[in-house]
Amino acid sequence: SHSPYASVPLPKPPAGFLLDEHGRVIRVSDKRIATIVDSTNNSALECIIRRVFTNSNGDECLLLCPVDTPVQILKSVNVEGWSAVSDEEVEAILPSAAYALAKIHMHLICSGFCYTARGGFCYSEEDIFEFHIDSGEDVDGLPSEGIEIACFHLGGSHYMIYTPSDPLLFVAIRDKKGALHIAEDELLEDPAVIRAIDEETEFNALVEEEAAVFDSLTGKR
Repeated sequence: SHSPYASVPLPKPPAGFLLDEHGRVIRVSDKRIATIVDSTNNSALECIIRRVFTNSNGDECLLLCPVDTPVQILKSVNVEGWSAVSDEEVEAILPSAAYALAKIHMHLICSGFCYTARGGFCYSEEDIFEFHIDSGEDVDGLPSEGIEIACFHLGGSHYMIYTPSDPLLFVAIRDKKGALHIAEDELLEDPAVIRAIDEETEFNALVEEEAAVFDSLTGKR
């Protein structure tokens, strides 16, 4: 039988998957995970390889997404306002954050480049929120939208652990010894990098479209 998505143009799949013209998986690589190390603290971050490509200088590059859920912590500053938590304050509240996640069967990991949480969590539309300060402007340094995972109180303050709605992506470059390093900012302007990110964005859009089609077919929407 034909797939209900057959009429949808098929964007390039993530690295490690080979599809036929109908979108059926015909081959899968078992090497779809890579580890990058944060040189500032020597901590590792395990990532899913989403794209493999060559930059304009001929270097092998990877577009990576953390295996575990990236998390950040916000502090309540008024009834509905939130502010980013400084690195020093985060260190002090990590035990409480770890306990809040443990309550919902998640494990906090001090990964390289970001904090992550291992384990699954359920959320509804009500848990998705936008970041704004009192003036209604976006909060600097934070994504425009996030998903609440857990909350906790400490020292009279209210904190929220959340994950960005959009996937957290890293661009890594492989050196001559085979080690991966986070790409310098100027490389992000490379046409090959922009193309890889566009491919990933197109694929994610298709996934959302497929989900909407499936929900309509099953009567969920």
